[in-house]
Amino acid sequence: MCGRFVITGDPFGIGFKDNFNITPGTKIPIKTLDSDGELKTWSYSPLWKTDMNLINCRYETMNLKPSFKKAKRCIIPFSGWYEWANVEGKKVPYYHYTDISYFAGLSNESGCLIVTQKSIGKNSVIHERQPGLVSNNNLSDWLMHGFLDDTISDFGINFYKVSNIVNNPINNNKTLIEEQ
Repeated sequence: MCGRFVITGDPFGIGFKDNFNITPGTKIPIKTLDSDGELKTWSYSPLWKTDMNLINCRYETMNLKPSFKKAKRCIIPFSGWYEWANVEGKKVPYYHYTDISYFAGLSNESGCLIVTQKSIGKNSVIHERQPGLVSNNNLSDWLMHGFLDDTISDFGINFYKVSNIVNNPINNNKTLIEEQ
């Protein structure tokens, strides 16, 4: 599951500023087939139930759920994301990064969410799920209702432990992604 992530730079040229601790409810840049870049709230509700506030959905079941029937595919840029591992009864944050630059997402008028998939490779040590990753070669396919590219063994995902100061959403600076 993806509950926090990082975007540095302004990927779509729409005035986005570096954010090292993006939390649900934050306006984030997305791109759809209809848009070269826009800001959407990271929180999704189907049009018929406006208070669901979903931030993730499972790739394996998204086409079966009525909540996502009218959703548009989108891509969400990222520089990295955080996952918490359970270590001796304590939640320990890890920063994940890869050469891939986009999460698979869904959007509607209310906002957007990140599509998740079963963790691949060594990433599964930290968490059983991970964000769906869309390679540059697969962007158009994903946006036009194609499949996630799960043929890449582990997407070159790397991770390391970071400080628990990331746990507080008020903290938002480059020190959050420094290895501990």
